Amino acid sequence: MTAKAERIALGTVLGVAAVLWGWALGSRPLQPYYAAAVHSMSHDVAAFFFAGFDPAGVVTVDKPPLAFWTQTLGVAVFGFHPWAIALVQVIEGVAAVFVLHRVVRRWAGPRTALLAAALFALTPITAAINRDNLPDTLLVLLLLLAAYCVTRAIENARWLVWAGVFVGLGFMTKMLAAWIVLPGLALAYFVAAPGSRGRRLAWIGLAGGVTLVVSLAWPVVVTLWPGAKPFVGSTTDGSVWQLAFGYNGVTRLVGGSTGIGGGYGATVGAALGGGSGPLRLFDAEVGGQIAWLLPLALVSVVVAACRARGAAPQAKAGWALWGGWLVVGAAVFSFTGGIFHAYYTAELAPAIAALSAAGLATAWRWQRSSGSVRFVLPAAVVGTALLAFVLLGRTPQWLPWLRYTVLALAVLAVVAALLRASRVAVVIGLAAVVAGPAAFVVDTAVRPVSVLETADPGAGPPSTDAVRTVVGLNTGAGAEAGYVRFIDDAYRLSAGQREVVAYAQASSTGVVLAVEGGTYGADPFLLNTDARVAPLGGYLGFDPAPSAADLPRWVAAGKLRFVLLPQVFLEIGRGASRQRTGAAVGDAGELTGRIAWEAKHCRPVPPARIGPDAATAGVLFDCGVRQ
Repeated sequence: MTAKAERIALGTVLGVAAVLWGWALGSRPLQPYYAAAVHSMSHDVAAFFFAGFDPAGVVTVDKPPLAFWTQTLGVAVFGFHPWAIALVQVIEGVAAVFVLHRVVRRWAGPRTALLAAALFALTPITAAINRDNLPDTLLVLLLLLAAYCVTRAIENARWLVWAGVFVGLGFMTKMLAAWIVLPGLALAYFVAAPGSRGRRLAWIGLAGGVTLVVSLAWPVVVTLWPGAKPFVGSTTDGSVWQLAFGYNGVTRLVGGSTGIGGGYGATVGAALGGGSGPLRLFDAEVGGQIAWLLPLALVSVVVAACRARGAAPQAKAGWALWGGWLVVGAAVFSFTGGIFHAYYTAELAPAIAALSAAGLATAWRWQRSSGSVRFVLPAAVVGTALLAFVLLGRTPQWLPWLRYTVLALAVLAVVAALLRASRVAVVIGLAAVVAGPAAFVVDTAVRPVSVLETADPGAGPPSTDAVRTVVGLNTGAGAEAGYVRFIDDAYRLSAGQREVVAYAQASSTGVVLAVEGGTYGADPFLLNTDARVAPLGGYLGFDPAPSAADLPRWVAAGKLRFVLLPQVFLEIGRGASRQRTGAAVGDAGELTGRIAWEAKHCRPVPPARIGPDAATAGVLFDCGVRQ
C-alpha cells in the first residue's frame, strides 16, 4: 500500500466516523446533568475548577472535571449550545480513531491499522458515547495516547513517563476506570523493552509513580483548598476521596453502600447492565453494544500467545498491550458486582478492534498458504456471523432481514475461500463481520432519542426494560409516566417555570431559587437561564447538600429563601416514605427529610401571586416567612 493510498483510506475512515457521530449534531439531546454543569462552569471560575453543577456553588457533579473542562472550552468558543458540547465529543472521538491507527500501525503495519480504525469506528457503544456528553469519550482518547507512548517506549524508555501522565489524566476524567489498562501497559513494556529485568521494572515503577502523582493532584488540591467549596456530589461527607474510592470505586466494583446512593445505585446499575458473571458482556443489555467481535479478539490473543516465541519486540508489545487491556477490562466489567452500565464497555472497544483486526489479517495471510490453517479465516467469519445472528435476533422487529443476510454473506465467504478466491472471500467476509455493528451505528446516528436515554446511552434499537427499571426504582409504577415526562423536559423551561424564577429573582439575595429533588428539577433553569439556581440534594436528591439540619442555617444566613418542589417529587417523597425495605430507603431519607422541613417551616406561595401558569411548575415555598 502506498503512502498516498493509506492517507486516503485513513481520511475516509475518519470522515465516516465524523459524519456518523456528528449527524444531526444540534438536534440530539445530551445528558442534562453534565450539560447543566458545563453551563455553570462556563460562567463561574469556582464551578469550573471543582466541576460544580450549579453557579451558586452548592454541589459538584459525580465525576472529576477534565472532560468537562474540554467541553467548557468548546462553549467558550461557540457559546452555550448543546451542539458545541457535542462537537467537542466528536472531535475527541475522531482523534481516538486516529491515535488507534497510529498505535496499531507501529505494531502490525498499515493494513491492519486501517482495519482496526474502521472496526473501532463501527463499534456500536463507541458511537453511542461519542454522540453523548459522558466523560468516557475523553477517557478512551487519553488511554489510547498512553498506549501510543508505551509503543514508543520500547525504543526510548522516556516515553513511558508520558504514558503515566496520560493515564493520570484519565483518572482526572473518570477516576479508577483509567487504571484498568495499567496491567496491559506495564506488561507490554516489560516483555518487549530492551535492557535487564531490573531496569525495565525501574522504568515501570517510575511511570507508575507519575501516574499516581498526576491522578491524585486534583483530589489533593480539592482536599486542601482553604476557602469555601461546593459539596462533593454523590458522597455522604463531601470528601473527594470517598467519591474516587467509594462511590466511583468500591461501590462500582463490589457493590455495597459506600457513597450516597450506594445501595440504590448498585441495584439500578446491575439491572441496567445485567447480572455479573462470565457471560455478562454477551447478555441482552450489553451484547449488542460491544460483543460482536469479542470472541474473535479473545481467540486472536490465545493464538498469538501460543506463537509468541521469536516474535519481534513491537509484535510482542502489541499483543501484550491489547491482550492485557482486553482481558483485565473484560474481567472487571464481567464480574463487577456494583454499579454497572453497558456504556462502560466503551473502554474495551480499542482493544477489541485492534485484536480483531490483527486476527483477521493473520487469518488472511494463512488463507493464501497451504495446509489446515487456510480454514482459519472461514471459521472466524462463520463464528462471528453466528454471534451476529444471535445478537440481531434479540430485536426481531428491527431489520428482520439483516441477520439472515449476515449468514448468507458468511456462507458466500466460505465458498469463496474454498475456491481459493482469497480477495473475494475477504471482501464478503468483512461485510458479514461488520454488517450487524455497522447497522447499529447507523441507527444510533439517525434515530431520535429522549433525554431519559442520555443517562444510559446505548446504540441500536432501544430497549424499554432499562427505562422501566430506573423509573420503577425511583418512583414506583404509579408515578412512572410523570417522572419520564419530568426528565424529558430538562431542556425546556415552561411558562410556569419562567414565572417562578422571575418571581424569586425579584426578592432573593443569595440563591435565587433552590429546586428540591435533585438536579433534574434544576436542569431546565440552569440550561436556559443565568440565574443562581441550585439543586437541593445533588444528582437525584439523595446528597446531604444541604441536609435537613442545614436548611435553617441557610435561611438564617440569607443564603436561601425560595424552594421549588416539583409535583413529581412530592409523589416520589410520599412513595419513599411508605417503604420499609429496599435499597432506596436510606438514600431517600435526605430527600424526604428536607421536604418535611420545608412543608413545616416554609409558606407555600399562592400560584395566583406568581403567575397564571405557576401551578404547573410545582409548589413554591417561601422560607423567609414562617407559617
